[in-house]
Amino acid sequence: MQAINLSIILPVRNVEQEISGILRSVVRQTNGIEAEFILVDMGSEDGTPLECVQLIKNEKLHGFVIQNGDSDVAAALNTGIQKASGTYVSFIFARRLYMDFLKGYLETAERTDADFVFGSFSEEDVRLAERRSLSKAVQQQSGVQYMKEVIRGNLQIDLSAVLLKRSFLRECGLHFTEGCRYGYAQEFLYRCLLNAQNIVQSPTLLKRDTVFELKRGKEKPVGKEIFQAVEAIQRVELLLQTSFKQETELQALFSQELLPRTVMNSVDVMLREGSGYNAVRGVLRVLGYDSLLKTGRRTEKNLKRRIRVWNLIPWMYQAK
Repeated sequence: MQAINLSIILPVRNVEQEISGILRSVVRQTNGIEAEFILVDMGSEDGTPLECVQLIKNEKLHGFVIQNGDSDVAAALNTGIQKASGTYVSFIFARRLYMDFLKGYLETAERTDADFVFGSFSEEDVRLAERRSLSKAVQQQSGVQYMKEVIRGNLQIDLSAVLLKRSFLRECGLHFTEGCRYGYAQEFLYRCLLNAQNIVQSPTLLKRDTVFELKRGKEKPVGKEIFQAVEAIQRVELLLQTSFKQETELQALFSQELLPRTVMNSVDVMLREGSGYNAVRGVLRVLGYDSLLKTGRRTEKNLKRRIRVWNLIPWMYQAK
C-alpha cells in the first residue's frame, strides 16, 4: 500500500441525512491523492455512524469511523489526530465547507516542506502568495508576524481550510483544549503559528461550498459558555508572557485589541440571545472580565467606541 499523503478528519453528529453530500464534496477534491478519511462521531442519536461506514464502503475510500462517545468537537479532533497516519492532516467541518483547496494546499506543502499551510481569501492574497512562492528574495513571514496580521484584521486563517504536517503537531505536542466549545479553534491556530518553523500561504483561492454545507441553526442558546472564548485567548496570552517575552508588540495587541474584542463579542452573543444588560454585566464581574476591557493605542477605533458605550451607558449599547 502507498504511503498516505493526507488524513482528513471530519467530526460528525446527527448528520445521517446530510453526510452523503458533505463527504462526496470532500472526496471530489482528493482525486489522485493518497488520502484517508477519519470520521469521528460525537454521540449521534440517529444513524450517522452506520451511514458513514456505508459511505466509506460504497465510495471505496481508505478510512474508518470512530465512535468517540458524547464528546465535543475539540475531543473529536484530538482523537482524529491520534489515529491519523498521513503526512499531513486537514480538518473538515459540516457547517463550513470549502471547495477545491486540498490539492493546491498539498502541492504547496510538498514543494515547500511546510509545517502549516493556509489559503487565500482574495485575488490580492493569491497574487501575494504567488510572488512569495516564486521569488527567493521574498522572505516568508514568521508565525508572530502572521498573528499580528490576523489580530489587526488584515489576514484570515480558517481552521476549516488549513493543512498541517502531522509530525509537527506531534513533536510540538499540539492539541485542542477539550471541554472548550468556544474559542478552541482560534487557540489551536495561534499555538500552531507560534510553534511552526515554516508557514506558507498557498495561492489557492478559497470559496465556500454552500450547496453541501450543513445549514441548521444552533440547537440551544449558548449563554455564558461563550466566555470560554476569552479563556482560550488568555491561555495563549499566558504562553506569550512565559515563552515569548520579547514579543512586546504582540502582547500589547492581545491586551489592547484581541482580549477586549473577544469579551465584547461574547457580550454581544448573550445580548442577542435575550440576556439583560445587568445580567451580562454581572457575569463579567463574577468572571473578572470587566477588567479586560482596557484600551490603548493599538485598540481599533470602533472597538474603543463599543467599550466606552458599554461601560458608561450600557442601555444604549447595540449588540453587533
